[in-house]
Amino acid sequence: MADSNKKVIGQFIKFALIGVVNTLVDLIVFKILNAAFHWVIPAQIIAYAAGIANSYVLNSSWTFREERKRDVREMILFIAVNLVSLGVSIGVLKLCEHCGITDTWVETWRPGFLAWLLNGAFVCKLIATPCAIVVNFIGNKLFVFKKKTE
Repeated sequence: MADSNKKVIGQFIKFALIGVVNTLVDLIVFKILNAAFHWVIPAQIIAYAAGIANSYVLNSSWTFREERKRDVREMILFIAVNLVSLGVSIGVLKLCEHCGITDTWVETWRPGFLAWLLNGAFVCKLIATPCAIVVNFIGNKLFVFKKKTE
């Protein structure tokens, strides 16, 4: 059992490292679209899709290499788990908005030199991202990249 726990912890660390790269891709695309078009939900969907593509390639090649099958079923499950994670992130974005995390609120505490980066939508995004990451790892571990059966 100890080896199994170590493996899961190792996988989570790899997943988290890849998640950092995916999150950077996601955040950059989100920030560009939000700044250019003042989109929130469409920007979230497009940015998240960019992260999903990167995530599948890296996680199936490194994190879950032993468990991967690279078949249609796995890809469909991967997309399904990511759609659930996207739903969680959108739900948290909306909840943050509802709770008053807006540009006006952020301006009350944000240092002026960070005005180009921090706005209400981006702060909501920073809160939503970790929630989606946890859901995503659990879904991938339990449903997509299950241990191969003999």
